[in-house]
Amino acid sequence: MINFAQFKRFFISCLIGSLVAAALVAVVVVLIGQSNEITTRVFVTLFMVVLHSLISLLFIWDDSRRNTFSKLSFFINTIFVLIVMSFIASLFGIWKIVSADNVFNLYLTFFLIGFASLHADMLLKAMGKEKYMDKIIYANYIFIAAVVLLYLPIIFIKNAETALPDIYFRFLAATGIIDGTLSILTIIFYKLYMHKHPKAEDIFQAGVPVKGGQIPRRGLSVWFWILIAFLVFTIGFPFVIGLFMSSLLIR
Repeated sequence: MINFAQFKRFFISCLIGSLVAAALVAVVVVLIGQSNEITTRVFVTLFMVVLHSLISLLFIWDDSRRNTFSKLSFFINTIFVLIVMSFIASLFGIWKIVSADNVFNLYLTFFLIGFASLHADMLLKAMGKEKYMDKIIYANYIFIAAVVLLYLPIIFIKNAETALPDIYFRFLAATGIIDGTLSILTIIFYKLYMHKHPKAEDIFQAGVPVKGGQIPRRGLSVWFWILIAFLVFTIGFPFVIGLFMSSLLIR
């Protein structure tokens, strides 16, 4: 795992330095009074620095309130790495080192990896309860990776709906369905385990801090609903694509 505290400080220090440098350049440009394409890129770069700085600070603020980093360490570490990559990708796009289409594809990939890491981290919290659950989770990890790998060509190949064969989309749909089914089975078996062991901490329950340090359970965690949304996406989207490709072939 990443030494998150040091990495976080280093990245935020770099963002602060970049923010100051970009602000100085922007001030000089405003005082000179000349506006051109480079000036526009400088201001957009300044905006991206501010945006990524705020996102980084939001993570720190949320951790200080909810201890999120320790609860979902793999997911949070992945997201913070994606923030760094997002910042680099945005700079490449602004200064036309990489085409806008490729930058867009990179962000779709970041989005996919981010949700997959949340999916994997939530499953990790259910590990070690029952041996049969562990086997289901290990199988689920394989299908999570398979879904991500199968999505990547669709993201990066131009006109993937015609460039890739119909069987590819059918295989993606089947993989997504198995992925979602295994996750739902894990949730069901986990809830049955919690019913037998009511004193164990439930990862799917949200807690609200109160005076005295106790955290009563009040409804489902927001991470649970995010996971459900991801499962709907992984099951439904590939299935819709498969049906769409089949309808094209029938015509």
